[in-house]
Amino acid sequence: MQENPLGKKSEYKNKYDPSLLFCIKREINRKIIGIDKISFTGYDVWNCYEFSFLNKNGLPQNYILKTIYSSNSKNIVESKSLKLYLGSFNMTNFENIEEVISIIKIDLKKVLEVEDIIILYYESNYKFKYSVLNQRYLIDNQNIKIEKYNLNSSLLEIENKNQSKKIIRISNLLKTNCPITNQPDWATLYIEYNSKKIIKDQSLLKYIISFREHKDYHESCCEKIMFDIINITNPEYLIVKCFFTRRGGIDINPCRFYNILPDNNYDFHYWRQ
Repeated sequence: MQENPLGKKSEYKNKYDPSLLFCIKREINRKIIGIDKISFTGYDVWNCYEFSFLNKNGLPQNYILKTIYSSNSKNIVESKSLKLYLGSFNMTNFENIEEVISIIKIDLKKVLEVEDIIILYYESNYKFKYSVLNQRYLIDNQNIKIEKYNLNSSLLEIENKNQSKKIIRISNLLKTNCPITNQPDWATLYIEYNSKKIIKDQSLLKYIISFREHKDYHESCCEKIMFDIINITNPEYLIVKCFFTRRGGIDINPCRFYNILPDNNYDFHYWRQ
C-alpha cells in the first residue's frame, strides 16, 4: 500500500505522474465521529493557486484551478499528495488547458471514487472577489475567559425557545492541526440552522476554540462540528461551512448540509484565503 506522503521527505517530480495522488477513506473518521449514521449532503472545494504546465512550444502556462466534488465520494485526497501531483505537470507538454483539465478529472475521479467532478480554471492574474462577512453574525468579540483548548462538545449550551428560529453564526477563530505534521490550519467557520434549541454564543465560541489543539483533516473537522450541533439542537436544517486558509498553495473548503439541499455556491473567497 502506498504510504501517506505527509510528514515525509518528498521528491518533487516535474513530469506528469498520477501515482503521486494519495487517498484517505472518508468512512474511517466518519465512524469515529458517528456521522456515518446521519444522512447529509455537501461538497468540498479546493482552490489551487499554483498550477503550471508547458504548451507544445515549451512556453509555461499558469492557471488557478478550482475543484469541486461531492462529500459522497468514498475518499478524499491528502493535500500534500495533491500538491505533488499538480507540481508534476510543471515540465510536461500539453496541447492546451482543456487537455490538462480532462486528464486531471480522470485521475481525481479514480482516486476519489466519485461519479462527477467539476474543475474550473482561471488565468493566473484573475482577481478573486472577496466574500464579505456580515459582522452582525460574528461571535468572536466576546469578553470571555477560555480555559480549555481540547475538543469538548460538552461546552455547548442551549436555551429553549417556544418557536423555531433561524440562526447564523460566523467565527474566524477556528484553528485545527494536521493529524500527521501538527501544522496549524486556520479557518473561517459559517454555521446556519433552524431550531427551537439555540446554542448560546459564549458556549459556541468556547466550543470552536476547543478545536485549537485538535488534530484531524479539514473535512472531518467540519463534519464533527455538524454532528455535535445536530446532537444538541435537533435542527430542522443545518449548514456548516469551513473556509480554510491556503497551505502549499491550496485552500480546502468543506461544506455540509443537513435536511436541506446544497446551495451549489462555489464562488466564495474570504479575506484570509
